[in-house]
Amino acid sequence: MQKLFTELKIYLIVCLLFISLILIGLSTFGKIPFHLIANQFNSPFQDFFFKYFTNIGDGLFAVVILLVLFFLVNIRTFFIGLATFLISGIVSQVMKKLIFIDQLRPTKFFSSDQLHLVDGVVLHSYNSFPSGHSTTAFAMLMFLSYVFKNKLYQFVFAIIACLTAYSRVYLSQHFFEDVAAGGIVGIVSFIIAFSLIIPVRNKWIDKKAKFLFKT
Repeated sequence: MQKLFTELKIYLIVCLLFISLILIGLSTFGKIPFHLIANQFNSPFQDFFFKYFTNIGDGLFAVVILLVLFFLVNIRTFFIGLATFLISGIVSQVMKKLIFIDQLRPTKFFSSDQLHLVDGVVLHSYNSFPSGHSTTAFAMLMFLSYVFKNKLYQFVFAIIACLTAYSRVYLSQHFFEDVAAGGIVGIVSFIIAFSLIIPVRNKWIDKKAKFLFKT
């Protein structure tokens, strides 16, 4: 496990720094004021950018990644990605809909004239904690960092994950605490998936998927 953390240290440092800054902001300002402060920093470009960039945290993004990598990596690596996606999704949904079911989203705390809202974005009201998009983004981009391992790629993937999380706050779909929790769940989900799949000792699991289609 120490080797994994060493290999992915760039991704982890950037993401954990982002989460730490959120926690500092929350402890300094509080959940509601922190959201209002961040909401003041907006622009037409950010409206357009985050409206579409946020879709990186959608489950469809993860499915596309897995479908592409299925033919490029060995089966073990693919299973790590698949397990990461399933664990992060299940944990996120259980937390949102069974454990923290009473957590409301920003639209239930503020009136429309208090917030800068982006046209065309359908705002949700319930199941705020944690952010599912943030969970998916942090989990799958950590998986991509594991696949490619390149330090520059890790940095880019980490920035993408953090921007995806921030987009949820910018669009007032979530509070900062939601995206911080989502980030943690995503990172831990990958670590759990890695820990489950790596010990498997079967010859076929280290082959490329194309061998499955041989007759």
